[in-house]
Amino acid sequence: MAASLLPTRRWALVMLSCVEVLTATGVMFGWSSLSIALRREGTYAELCDDDRSGCDAQALRLNAVYTAGAFCVPLGGMIWGPLMDVKGAKWTRAVGMCVFSAGCLLFAFADSKTFDAYVPAACLVSIGGMANFLSHFVLAEYFADDHFGLVHSLINCSFDASTVTFTVLELIHREGASTQSLFLAMAALGLVYLALTNETVWAGHLSPPLKKLNTSSAVGGEGNEDGLVGAQSPQYGARLDESGKPFRRQVESRAFIALAVWGLFTVYRTMLVLGSVTEQMLYNADGRDASHAERLVRVFNFLILISVALTPSFGRFIDTHGMAAGLALVNALGVLTFGLLVTRPDWSLYVAFLAFGCFRAWNYSLMTAYSMGVFGGASFGKVYGIGVGTVSCLAAAAQYPTMAIVLGGSNPNFEGLDWAMLGVGVVMFGFPAFVHSRTVEGKETGAAAAAAANAA
Repeated sequence: MAASLLPTRRWALVMLSCVEVLTATGVMFGWSSLSIALRREGTYAELCDDDRSGCDAQALRLNAVYTAGAFCVPLGGMIWGPLMDVKGAKWTRAVGMCVFSAGCLLFAFADSKTFDAYVPAACLVSIGGMANFLSHFVLAEYFADDHFGLVHSLINCSFDASTVTFTVLELIHREGASTQSLFLAMAALGLVYLALTNETVWAGHLSPPLKKLNTSSAVGGEGNEDGLVGAQSPQYGARLDESGKPFRRQVESRAFIALAVWGLFTVYRTMLVLGSVTEQMLYNADGRDASHAERLVRVFNFLILISVALTPSFGRFIDTHGMAAGLALVNALGVLTFGLLVTRPDWSLYVAFLAFGCFRAWNYSLMTAYSMGVFGGASFGKVYGIGVGTVSCLAAAAQYPTMAIVLGGSNPNFEGLDWAMLGVGVVMFGFPAFVHSRTVEGKETGAAAAAAANAA
């Protein structure tokens, strides 16, 4: 049934995936907006001497909730990735939606004074959302011969744009709704997505295609045994094709080690900005008053969504120009972000926010496309879930101690840390250089083999 589905129906499923990922996956990364609503309700205000103005103790406790939720996103990948390779995307999605809704219910009834369940609630929301996120990448296998990078970019950008979910909730909260009613609505939405997990809706597309799809000129050669772009594609090249190896051999390869190092430092920088943007606006550049900082945070949450509109063009960019060019562009955006976060003018911060939105969205697109394209669809769950998930857990676990060190000083600001992250970004240009060199080697090897075959 899936093989005969019309292209328009497949694209409709991609759009449905984007909606589901947007509203029920990485919502915890919109913490900066939700924390405003929680502060407004007085969550953890009892930790302050003056519970009307807030304090660093309240900020640290709220950040601990964010850190737990952020940590459980990659932890969820480590759990669901191997399970998805065995149980399939349909099972993973269904169970994940149950976990997501349970987390929303727990969040709805949590209270810092009488029932402090925010940390486990954040963990359940993140873990369940990660299952929903990973289950959608099977769709990319149906576009392996032409729009592989584009579909990966659309799904990933929807995940990144899921920060808008809490932005919308905060706006509704400002009009008088309680966080309890908002999270009850989120739980109901998760159950709606659970009900949609059926063949009538998905028409077999929650399972991988049964035959090779990569047969054509769009990627310049034959597909791998699992039907994905691989050895001859401009994105990866023959020297980066690891799809035919056992998982243990894959994780020992230079291609995987390079991905792990890249993932560790890009995810750390991403989580750092998402978790500290409110405090950075308060303390950086000689400090700002609370109302000014809150306004900048709202602009931040709006501008990082602009990457949604730009993502289709970036997907086509990596389909056309290759993985190395995409990695170099994304890394340059990361360097620009941290170079501008320490500045005073609002306009330069707006540029930083927009650059960060693209850096965050496009980086995750690159990592999933690289994981599936280089290592194959059959081990995508393990490579991305366990491999990238492990380093992402380390990056997430480092967030709370980072915040504690910075905020624990007599004159807290993030400028020194931001400059250090800029330096890390410069070093990270080594990954696109590695991918470029392996791609060139692969093309030269392929050309030599073709010439030898023609001569014979």
